Amino acid sequence: MDHPCVCITGSTQGIGRGIADAFARTGARLVINSHLADDTAARELSAVTECHFVRADLSTVEGARHFVREAQARLGRLDTLVNNAGSFRDADFADLDQKRFDDTFNLNVRGYLFAAQTFAELIQPGQANASIVCVGSTNSLAAEKNSVIYDASKGAVLMLIRSLAVTLAPRGIRVNGIGPGIVHTPLTAGGLGAPGVQKALTAQIPLGRIGLPVDIGGAAVFLASPEASYITGQMLYIDGGILANQMTWDIQT
Repeated sequence: MDHPCVCITGSTQGIGRGIADAFARTGARLVINSHLADDTAARELSAVTECHFVRADLSTVEGARHFVREAQARLGRLDTLVNNAGSFRDADFADLDQKRFDDTFNLNVRGYLFAAQTFAELIQPGQANASIVCVGSTNSLAAEKNSVIYDASKGAVLMLIRSLAVTLAPRGIRVNGIGPGIVHTPLTAGGLGAPGVQKALTAQIPLGRIGLPVDIGGAAVFLASPEASYITGQMLYIDGGILANQMTWDIQT
């Protein structure tokens, strides 16, 4: 079988880059993306596998559709779409406004929906192992203080995965998700770098460390693979045990 053709939104750094690296190691043919004009990651990945860069703003319907269509044009076909582009723009609850809401939902939810719609339109009848993987968050399932808009958007991603899964199943397209916990990325670097924050967070993670982008990539590869052919509508949480952990009575004084 030919190497799978995979397009990944928001994939020049952070979790998206970790996913791209994991697919590259399998020999998958890739199209990666950013809203910025920087093809550095694509040039680095091209040393490992065929990799193209398409600049597109996934917060717009036109950008989402353009990226997927251009990815197919570059590779000749698509087997997997990874919806990863997302951001965190929350503030204190009293300071939230329409722009923060629109910016977050346009990228974290609307971009996923219209990229998925375009991908589904391009899948040929009978095409084997077509799949969509959407990156959610532990915030898809558990709330975080002063993260109202982000939490709501990631909750929407969880239901989007389920709804797309049952909607696209008759067309042979599987849809699953990955829910990372706390991961070292450029988006989280500022918060994790504040005094005492990383130590306090690590103490609450059963596996005792903050996640890395490399921890996420393998799960995306698996969910897109034939080995996952009977899995759809699921969210795999990769969080070091955060969601499994109850508050402890073992208080050190």
